[in-house]
Amino acid sequence: MIRESRKPSNSSRHNLLILFIMKKSKIMIPVMTLGLAVGLAFANTATVANGWINVNGVPTQLNVDPCDSGNQECSVIFENDPQQQIYEVYTDMSLTTRKPDGTGNPYLVPGTP
Repeated sequence: MIRESRKPSNSSRHNLLILFIMKKSKIMIPVMTLGLAVGLAFANTATVANGWINVNGVPTQLNVDPCDSGNQECSVIFENDPQQQIYEVYTDMSLTTRKPDGTGNPYLVPGTP
């Protein structure tokens, strides 16, 4: 007597589906993680508003933002600078546009240039 072929039961179809998903997820989860990491790496939208000064011809960014908005031009003196040189503060590293300030007096900044 010849037996008829059995149809796969619902549980075995379910097991095959789970197996298929697990095989694909071994590849997809690392790919999605890499995509998320790259996406987050370029998601930084923080703008640095600290000023720039000219230290011996080299544009140097300040660690603090001492200047307020106003119609005067900003300048700083470093606390530990033995020469107490006054540095003009610029808006970007091209050192072309002076940063505005409300007081007109040099700010005292901690550290050295």
